[in-house]
Amino acid sequence: MTVGNNIKRIRQNKGVTQEQLGDIIGVSGQAVSKWENGSALPDISVLPKLADCFGISIDELMGYKLNALTYKEQFVKFMLGNGILQTGEFDLKHGQKKNYYLNSERFTTNAQIAKIGEYFAECIKENSIQYDVIAGLTYHGIAFSTSTSCALFQKYGVTTDFCFDRKVPDSRGRKICGHTLRDGDKIIIVDDLISTGKTLCERIEQLKEEADIEVVAVIVIANLVNEEARKSGLGKILEERYGAKVYSIITDKDISDYLNKI
Repeated sequence: MTVGNNIKRIRQNKGVTQEQLGDIIGVSGQAVSKWENGSALPDISVLPKLADCFGISIDELMGYKLNALTYKEQFVKFMLGNGILQTGEFDLKHGQKKNYYLNSERFTTNAQIAKIGEYFAECIKENSIQYDVIAGLTYHGIAFSTSTSCALFQKYGVTTDFCFDRKVPDSRGRKICGHTLRDGDKIIIVDDLISTGKTLCERIEQLKEEADIEVVAVIVIANLVNEEARKSGLGKILEERYGAKVYSIITDKDISDYLNKI
């Protein structure tokens, strides 16, 4: 596969036009078109900008390692390398036993938070989600909504409102920090995990007390809904009650499959 084909495929997956990609990296849309149709090659000085924009290495851009790991495998590897995903024997809530434990408390450095923001932003772009506000739920969602909003601007040039809720109102009774929710706002909620969905529904109801918002999507790092929850329908409540589609960067199966391969 040629460099031009790689650029075209990744650009389309990210949902950006040739002109938008050109604006991000400082060339014309016509130049991008020439790369993609094979009539020209990007200058060597542009390759680092392209790789950074796409969130991949220059080798991957050139096609050397593009298929070595899937997107989900890359994320699991990132979490393992940062101690966020730990392996062993663990007794989890609801009687689950797992050979891994995902500890979102380990997101402690700016590099880690910046990276997770990029994954959230890429999920939004890849699924072409239409929204007005990125909303985080305390406590992890505070950092996630902020880093996602920054990544959307830095990687895609998108300006968006963002906010996060407070578990305890401030001295003026306010429950939301950042953007003030308005009737009709389309909201994306970013959070770390879903295990049953029950707590998340309670938090959404609290947000809806602030304004007549529409929750269009919930994006989590990992959807770990257990079998009991699936049987009782809790995993479907978000879509049935709110019309919100649930997206996850990875699932329980993605983690297990990757661990079984290494």
